Amino acid sequence: MRVITGSAKGRKLKMPGGGKTRPAMDIVKGSTFNMIAEFVPDARFLDLFAGSGNLGIEALSRGGSYAAFVDSSRECTVTIKENLTLTKLEDRAEIFTMDCMKFLQRHNMPRFDVVFIDPPYLKGLLEPILKYIPDCSMFSPDTLFIIERQKRDLLGLEDMPEYRLLDERVFGDTVITFFRLKNPDTTTS
Repeated sequence: MRVITGSAKGRKLKMPGGGKTRPAMDIVKGSTFNMIAEFVPDARFLDLFAGSGNLGIEALSRGGSYAAFVDSSRECTVTIKENLTLTKLEDRAEIFTMDCMKFLQRHNMPRFDVVFIDPPYLKGLLEPILKYIPDCSMFSPDTLFIIERQKRDLLGLEDMPEYRLLDERVFGDTVITFFRLKNPDTTTS
């Protein structure tokens, strides 16, 4: 796994041991960042279920102003710290070793522009987060959410009136979903 482009282009990233993460394939990561290229410069990123930090580090390398990395695994957050040091991007990052849902409920940070949500597949971790996002002060209708999931891990966004689906891309068994919150005055229509 490597950084595709930007200030840390070509740097190989470390992976936590024991199969704790499922790194985004270069083709998936590259396509995702091509789609959001206009939003990356100077943006604030939140990388939930961060694993090795691959997505947030790519965002920083491409000009993001800040990234918060959240993962409940101590081994993962140690690896993220090592990868940030390796890429010389640690000055624009914070790492939180905690459950992603607890992070959303406990922290009151300035709003994020882009949020990566890449939970372990088929573990039921998306539903509580999707239910909580509309009430979280760290997000606005301008926040872009990107979920990586397996095809069988259904989102049900069509049954959630507070969200607007922007795009979905399929890469084999992997689906990347892009969505935003609706403006408060349009959620009832």
